[in-house]
Amino acid sequence: MAMTASRLFPPVAAALLAVAAPFGTHAAPGSQVNKPNVVLILVDDLPWPDVSTYGLERVSTPNIDRIARSGVAFTNGYVAASVCAVSRAALLTGRSPQAFGFDYNLDDHANTRDGLPLGEHTLGDRLKAVGYHTGVIGKWHLGEAREFYPTNRGFDEFWGFLAGETVYVDPKAAGIVSTHTAADRPFEQRKPGSQIVEGPDARPVNNFDKYLTSEITARAVDYIDRNRSASQPFFLYLAYNAPHWPLQVPQSYYDRLADIQDPIRRTYVAMITALDEGVGRVLDELERTGIRDNTLVIFLSDNGCPIQFGFCDCSHPLGAGKFTYLEGGTRVPFMMSWPGHLQPRPAFDAPVSSLDIVPTVLSAAAPNAPQPKLEGRDLMSTLEQTRDAAAPRTLFWGQDPIFAVRAGRWKLWKSLDQKRLSLFDLEADPAEEHDVSAQNRRQVRQLDGALEHWRRDLPPPLWPRHAVSEINVCGRDTERVY
Repeated sequence: MAMTASRLFPPVAAALLAVAAPFGTHAAPGSQVNKPNVVLILVDDLPWPDVSTYGLERVSTPNIDRIARSGVAFTNGYVAASVCAVSRAALLTGRSPQAFGFDYNLDDHANTRDGLPLGEHTLGDRLKAVGYHTGVIGKWHLGEAREFYPTNRGFDEFWGFLAGETVYVDPKAAGIVSTHTAADRPFEQRKPGSQIVEGPDARPVNNFDKYLTSEITARAVDYIDRNRSASQPFFLYLAYNAPHWPLQVPQSYYDRLADIQDPIRRTYVAMITALDEGVGRVLDELERTGIRDNTLVIFLSDNGCPIQFGFCDCSHPLGAGKFTYLEGGTRVPFMMSWPGHLQPRPAFDAPVSSLDIVPTVLSAAAPNAPQPKLEGRDLMSTLEQTRDAAAPRTLFWGQDPIFAVRAGRWKLWKSLDQKRLSLFDLEADPAEEHDVSAQNRRQVRQLDGALEHWRRDLPPPLWPRHAVSEINVCGRDTERVY
């Protein structure tokens, strides 16, 4: 039976709507006009349905919900790629990663000479230039070689790991649940790129007996406390690796979820619970230090959930899709709050992109400075419009041989190697169950033409893809690119 939009995408929770203010977004005259602090929270592999912000009851995330309650939740928020490193390259540059050859994921430990091209400016670079102190805490995954190290890419501080994944804690540590899946790889030790390091000289951090999500939170709280001075604004890029594999969580979180029978799903949801509490501690610290009203907080996931580990929730069409260009691969939890300037409002339905984050932050941080020419839009300006009045936009995705494009309600999916394309009406069919290309030839021609025009000037990839294969994601046949 086809799943309807109303069943799959219920209204935003009443608690969020109850605090919504009128559509105006900017604060009243006389509010603080200092440059805002910026906290950009990126989480790893967290799909759209696994937060409670959007009115679903699968996973409770009261602290992540706090961001939306004090600002806005984007119901059609997208990232620029469905895999970790490529998505992060887009997030920090504000550019489509294909535009500078970052088409495919970085393969941990295989070729550590690959990374974010040195000619690309990060948001850290741009904010340092206008007087910000900048820090990264957590997962980097934009290159392990020295030239790609965060303190060489626009950041004053770094604490975290360089590769795409790491072990959260020694599995032999007391009070830790480590749950294995059919797709597991050994995870007893941290490999070189997965070691926790800090500082410009990458000093090793000996904390393998402590749970990494909690450690990342503690470092973030410390960073805020040390940099709360009004004399210099700060930018914290807080990149949690939770709830990315491997499945590890303190027993105390696992014990809260006895109603979940599957130990794999239970461990995964417990990891989200630990993550949510970490987000709450960060928000509490901003409030305790008195800087919350002038701190722009943005929260999103880097991509959707990877189906192969068995912890994704297939009862919702956005419950899985990492590595694919199904909606569940690129449509993610995405919300923003700036209490001194952005009045709380109902969820915003017009499509927005992670490419919008750099221009949004730069417009807030240096409104009178010349802005770089980027593809994204200032979200503050976007929020001043209703969905119907918002300027039309076309969003592109692609890792050869798979591409996708969305314009309005229509989404085109295209496989070059299979010489196959599908058209979906996302308003009528958000689950992408019905290919309507045969009935809508004009939309197919328009979207395919736009896609080919976008592809025409792209440079070749900087490194080859690792694999492409057919895959079934929650009953839908598609292709996976890695």
